Amino acid sequence: MPAIVDLPTLVQAALAVFGALLDTDPARRHFAEALTGLRVAETKTVRGSKREIVVTTDQSCLPRGLTEARWDVKARNDRRLEWRPRDPRTRYSPRGVIAMEQTLVEHAGKLIADVGWRWAHVAPRHVLAHDSLMSNSVGPSAKHAPIAWRRFNKREACQGGCKDHTALCLAWIDDAMIRAIPGDFTFDC
Repeated sequence: MPAIVDLPTLVQAALAVFGALLDTDPARRHFAEALTGLRVAETKTVRGSKREIVVTTDQSCLPRGLTEARWDVKARNDRRLEWRPRDPRTRYSPRGVIAMEQTLVEHAGKLIADVGWRWAHVAPRHVLAHDSLMSNSVGPSAKHAPIAWRRFNKREACQGGCKDHTALCLAWIDDAMIRAIPGDFTFDC
């Protein structure tokens, strides 16, 4: 039985910060519903989110509203990184670290976007996988807070503007320095 009759305080705060980055009221509503569902729903799916909210739109509106909304990814991420230090749990710390990590997520199908044969140095063998690079700020409390994430395209799908892991990692280090995010950088090998 639906239990949420109003947006949680945290979601209202997020909407106040990020709502202006969305171009329509329905897009802002879908954003708020998605955050509410991720925060309170037992099952973190569209259906699970919709089950928790009393007054809601058709189930198909949420994913369509999020995927079809015009997002300025850079503006949204800049705003998120400015907002993070306000919460003591995700506040940057000079005693923390900025961890750079490459992750391969293996798949069985070949028709999945950006899946390709990648060298898994821990295996060691080639695997069919998504290849991602992540940057996280980890404070003394061991709470991870993402700074950046990028999934790599297959080389043949890349159209000139793609960076390799090393170039992207160096760009993220430069960005962290410009933003004055404190901490020591760590890398997996």
